[in-house]
Amino acid sequence: MEKIYDKTNKQTQIRLQEIFDSIDFDFSNLYSIANNKTKNKINTYIEKWKDSGLLEGYFGMLANNIYNNTRVKNSEILELLIYSAYIEEQSQLDEYEQNTFKEVITYYYQEGQKEVNKTKKPSMVPEIILATILSMPNAKGYIWKDYKDGIIKYNAEQIYRQATIDLQQQKELDITNDIYQNIIKRQNNSRLNINGDKISGDVDLTLIGMNNRAKMEGIYSFDETAEVEFVAVEDKVTTKMCYSLNGQRFKVHDWNEFKRYSKANDSIVKYRCYGLVTGLNLPPIDDGFHWCRSSIKYVK
Repeated sequence: MEKIYDKTNKQTQIRLQEIFDSIDFDFSNLYSIANNKTKNKINTYIEKWKDSGLLEGYFGMLANNIYNNTRVKNSEILELLIYSAYIEEQSQLDEYEQNTFKEVITYYYQEGQKEVNKTKKPSMVPEIILATILSMPNAKGYIWKDYKDGIIKYNAEQIYRQATIDLQQQKELDITNDIYQNIIKRQNNSRLNINGDKISGDVDLTLIGMNNRAKMEGIYSFDETAEVEFVAVEDKVTTKMCYSLNGQRFKVHDWNEFKRYSKANDSIVKYRCYGLVTGLNLPPIDDGFHWCRSSIKYVK
């Protein structure tokens, strides 16, 4: 079966080529006011996107400005059309990503419960805890939805910029040429990917934090006085932050005082926090960004 990311990526490239083929202007009138035919055509698209619930955030602002303005440049229409290809792609991925996140959170929540009591049947994640974990920022400080919006905007701008260069140089707009394919490949590598059991890129980065938070909440649901141990992967690439935390124990819902290496200070620093705080004593540790591989385990 064709993997969903590969499938939607191919559909996006097809859509981008359709957009390139549909424009009836060149660089000489790229920044001129669009004719009525072009304006009416984009208005029809905008109405369709509105009906589909896609007019949100920056994309929604751009679309509404174009729809409500009688004098719109061809360049603005081209930018919006390219943006829409990425918006439509993400709308197909949203449900899949959310379901994947929920499945992984549920798994680690129940794994935490099993560490406390192997004989008691694990329970489902309460909706309020699930919603909280889904909305937590990743190690880069981004909430997943906001991060996606930023990536979509950046990706669309890259394609638009190259399209204007090609128009200026009177080149055919061909999404299959090496320049566009290299842009798309870099875009995929920056964010992707969930393919079956293999998860990488920024999806992986986001899940690292969700996994440990879910496990902590699962442990607490079975033991309100629980303690956990910080477990670092000990090898040649282990950071000083994680190495200094390795083996330390923390109360899940009580005050903790501990010492840990701080990259920002380049020294061992004393900390005090309530429970486990993502980035501080709950993986991923984010003092000096890295792909944190550490985890926690129940010890009491």
